[in-house]
Amino acid sequence: MTASENPGVLRLDAQGVQIWRAGQKPVSIDEVAEGLRAHCIFAVPADRARLTQIEVRSDEHRHLKKSLPFMLEDEVIDPVESMHFSYAPIDDSHYLVALTSHAEMTSWLERLGDQFEGPFFHEALLLPWQPGEVCAVVEAHSVLLRWGEHQGARVEYDLLAPLMDALPAPPEAVIVYGGDQERDLALLPNLSQERAQWRQGDFGTALMLVDSAQGFIDMRQGVFAPSLPLRRWWQKWKPLTIALLVAVVLQVASDMAQYWRLKESNIALRTAIEASYRKANPQGALVDAEKQLDRQIAEYAVGAKGLMFTRVLDRIGRAVSMGGELTLSNINYSDNTGEVRLDLLAPTYDEIEALRERFAAGGMEAILETSSQRGVQVRARLRVTL
Repeated sequence: MTASENPGVLRLDAQGVQIWRAGQKPVSIDEVAEGLRAHCIFAVPADRARLTQIEVRSDEHRHLKKSLPFMLEDEVIDPVESMHFSYAPIDDSHYLVALTSHAEMTSWLERLGDQFEGPFFHEALLLPWQPGEVCAVVEAHSVLLRWGEHQGARVEYDLLAPLMDALPAPPEAVIVYGGDQERDLALLPNLSQERAQWRQGDFGTALMLVDSAQGFIDMRQGVFAPSLPLRRWWQKWKPLTIALLVAVVLQVASDMAQYWRLKESNIALRTAIEASYRKANPQGALVDAEKQLDRQIAEYAVGAKGLMFTRVLDRIGRAVSMGGELTLSNINYSDNTGEVRLDLLAPTYDEIEALRERFAAGGMEAILETSSQRGVQVRARLRVTL
């Protein structure tokens, strides 16, 4: 077995919570920085938690969480409602189960504090082990023992020998860690003493040979599973979050200020547009100055006949103005037909005929639609075709 790097292990003893590291003496948790505790695991006391194995049919796997307490009801003394069951698969049909009481789990979590987020591993399974071996750490008044990949416990001195004799097969080697070789080996039965290898050391010494890659069963399951480390995340992201909120507030304030400036500019622009429109059209309702003005200007643009009203008006005006006695009382222009109707007042019919001749000379056809004598004046209506 080769030495491997291991995390810190938190254990409970008479002095309180101690941190054990491979090859080192234990240190009180109060003497260790809080950041180092986050990378520790908790060693569940082997005399307060039990390990067992069960066989599960393939159709029962999905319901194991609910059925497990009833499957082990005959193997525990306390009511199953007060027990905490955690499990992990060994193979397709076997599961390793670790059980203890709800009260014990609650007590351990309170002792470790809210900041602890590490796993709970059974104490005995933290010892190094190889097939055919038994590993034992002799401590004050009891022995921490591991005799299988998923088997281990803590027993008192006088129960160690009977337990060793009760193993299914005699071990090929017994690795014993302790401080007094003669006393420690005397605890073993005769056959085990012959195969024992005593080593000076304690739990920390044994941790030097633990294979960190082996699979452990984490007892923090169900209601005792660690919650998300929101507090730690908040401390980490707090400065960035505050900076982001400040940036958002400043951006919103800037956008609001810009909005009000643009709103004031828009009001001033609309006022200027209305004033400009009223210069061109002082009368009438104002709804949309731009559209209304565009429609009014469009009336003077080139129409369907390719004529522009202003040019038509200029040609007719020149012809009418040449007759000094003529008065133009009304003019009506139709772009669709290209015709202009004129209502005129003249002193005689000769003036009307002279106007028709001027229209003809200018390339326009003028037809007299109506005429009447009113006192000393003649009233006539002409239809001019362009």
